[in-house]
Amino acid sequence: MVISDSKLAHISFSESFDILSIRWKANPDMEQFKNLYWQVLQFVKTQKKICYYSTDISQIGPFNTDQEAWLSREYYPQVSNIIGENIYAAVIFSEGHFKALVNNYVASDPLPLNDFIHFNYFTDVEEAADWLKLMQKGQDVAFAATS
Repeated sequence: MVISDSKLAHISFSESFDILSIRWKANPDMEQFKNLYWQVLQFVKTQKKICYYSTDISQIGPFNTDQEAWLSREYYPQVSNIIGENIYAAVIFSEGHFKALVNNYVASDPLPLNDFIHFNYFTDVEEAADWLKLMQKGQDVAFAATS
């Protein structure tokens, strides 16, 4: 199901796999960035708990430090309040971005720890989806073992 498709981003929800995906098409300014994420949160509020997310930044490169800080300090805590359980997020970036991260890594100021979100990083969309599906299966097995 397509939630939104604009020149900025494509947002969709796979009902069969309970995965919400954002594929960025263009670099947003801060207002656009916040608005898009608030739109996603409004959708999440109308659904049963969505715990699996995919964000594809392969076309735009990394978020800037202000965007990262806003996500960590303001957005993620609100997501936690709404969902109330662990979240799994696959981040997809380009090979060039990956190489730049590895070759030019510089520690930045620490952001708040949001330990309910489990990130994994990929350069391939299908691998990211496979990881999210694997995490779902792991949760199903854990749930069955406690039932």
